[in-house]
Amino acid sequence: MARLLLGNTASPTPDGKRYNWTFYVRGETDELDSVTIKLHPTFKDPIRVCDKPPFEIHAKGWGTFDITVLLKWKSGAVQRTIWELQFDQTDAFKELQVPSKVLQRAALPGSCPPPAPPAPAGEEVPVPPWEAENSDVYGVRGSIAGLDSEDDAMAEVAPAVEEDVPGPPPELLRDTSAGKGDADPVRATVCERLRGMPYMAPSHPQFMFGRGYDGPLKAPKVLWKSDKAPREDHSCPKWLTATEFEDVPEVMAAKVKELARLMMISRKTVAYTGAGISAAVIGQAALSGQHTVGWKADTRTAPPTFTHHALGFLGREGLLHGWVQQNHDGLPQKAGFPQERINEIHGSWYDPGNPVVKYSGSLHDRSYPWMREDAETADLCLVLGTSLGGLNADQVATKTADRSLLPPAPEPGVLAPGAWITLLRGGRIFKGRVVAVKEKDIEVRFKTSTSDSDSEEEDDRLGDPVRISKSEKFELLPGTSGGLGTVIMNLQQTAQDGKMTLRLFGKSDDILRMLLPELGFGVSIVRPPVWPKMSRALVPYDRNGKRTGPGAKRMWLDLSAGQEVRITPGHNIQGAQQPQYMHIGAKKPIKIKGETRQPAVGNGRVLSRCDKSCSFVLQIEGVQMRLGIWWLESAMRGAVDVLPVVNKEPSFES
Repeated sequence: MARLLLGNTASPTPDGKRYNWTFYVRGETDELDSVTIKLHPTFKDPIRVCDKPPFEIHAKGWGTFDITVLLKWKSGAVQRTIWELQFDQTDAFKELQVPSKVLQRAALPGSCPPPAPPAPAGEEVPVPPWEAENSDVYGVRGSIAGLDSEDDAMAEVAPAVEEDVPGPPPELLRDTSAGKGDADPVRATVCERLRGMPYMAPSHPQFMFGRGYDGPLKAPKVLWKSDKAPREDHSCPKWLTATEFEDVPEVMAAKVKELARLMMISRKTVAYTGAGISAAVIGQAALSGQHTVGWKADTRTAPPTFTHHALGFLGREGLLHGWVQQNHDGLPQKAGFPQERINEIHGSWYDPGNPVVKYSGSLHDRSYPWMREDAETADLCLVLGTSLGGLNADQVATKTADRSLLPPAPEPGVLAPGAWITLLRGGRIFKGRVVAVKEKDIEVRFKTSTSDSDSEEEDDRLGDPVRISKSEKFELLPGTSGGLGTVIMNLQQTAQDGKMTLRLFGKSDDILRMLLPELGFGVSIVRPPVWPKMSRALVPYDRNGKRTGPGAKRMWLDLSAGQEVRITPGHNIQGAQQPQYMHIGAKKPIKIKGETRQPAVGNGRVLSRCDKSCSFVLQIEGVQMRLGIWWLESAMRGAVDVLPVVNKEPSFES
């Protein structure tokens, strides 16, 4: 067996409008006779043959596309493969394993013959018959600005046609589950048990099972043992290591059954996920026995895992009300989770208005309040693939767990234990929970911190009871009832495990395969979504991307290749602090790697639709960005409040 590396290097040209790139075939090439490379048809000499090492070509261009590669071996065998040109990395590649039988015999029956040589100048390049059915797969993904080289691919933009476009797809989302009220006997039993079980230390016999678990107490088995911390960049207690565990079948079955019961009675279930659920296809930073620390080569075309598909399905079924996603990978949406219900708290690869936020940056104006709201209102939180190592967003898990210790909330407007008040003193607002009501005064436990910063870890601990006169001017807030708490599904332990309602040890894919039947669904019904094939539709939004009301004229959102687009107001490009984007929305010229860039408003154009990465590839002010295809589907439904991208000069229905 021979191993080859197919890939490309890329570096931007000084003007930032194009890339110098090299496509290569390297590795064990001794038995390789020639490599035929088919570029995008708008290149000069798009079919090129390398008949001796090094098997590589050099070019300059602004867009990415699929390169068809034919490998002819000295045995006579021919193999065909595809490489998607990439500019996201300086050196991207994949490994291709060639079976020994290919190297040892003549061309395999049915193998593709090498392509015809390039046609004489001025003549059309024929398409080989074995590629005819795929002759439309080449989509240009780049900018058409600054084309002055014979090796630059040029987009062929079809004129806009005001044809009738199908309306929004059928409503795929069920109404969210309302769960059960405090008087429901099942809920009342669960909440009473949680209130009676305080947070546990690692030595507690229930520690590896959960405060709400009532099943066999058989210890999980160790899958991989480590004496190191899960992550080097996060602090943790001394007892916590990266050791991985798996529940024995009897215990796992009992935990999954209890998890299904919690989801059926929950009034609002929010998922809080980290890199672990994408590790198999994206990579990860945490130490693990399952995956190597580091990142995969082709992250933009990574497929969703079963965990993503299962959670996406539960979201469409209304059993998962929201999702706070630490990752940037867009895999929840690729699996069909509704865009309007996911908070990409740290930014996204597929939302030009919310790029990935650097640690030194600030969160999007809508992301932080949304996260706080979920942290304050979730009835049940599902934690998957995160070490809960101290991020601000971890409050989604910890605050939901805290509420499981509270009694049922009093009726709205009733001053009773469990109600919350705010009190103004010394120019500061203090928030506290009422713990006792007497004839002339009340006892309140106030928060020990009043910080509302999105850059500092918050302290929501309550201080000792303080007696307040009923004559004081305080505001009575809606009560917060005792909730169902937080459930975590991980191979590794976390510092927050003692707070958990349920603690499941195992791979999330395996756990969710067991959970779906307990909820009444077959595993086979979890399928990837089918996105609309059109790239242009009428949507209920105005020229600045804001959703309009009934009766307003709908806007054409045209994301066809070549269409001019712009980033809508309210983006977080400056807050994200990504250097390559900092000229967009800047107030003065900035320097990026020694090059001065002038302030830009965020105009650009669509380069192509890339179904492989499930995105529209955009060129915005000289840099490449991506918009998830699901944004168009969400726009057709009028599901999101604001679109990140609209056409530069949009048209409206007549």
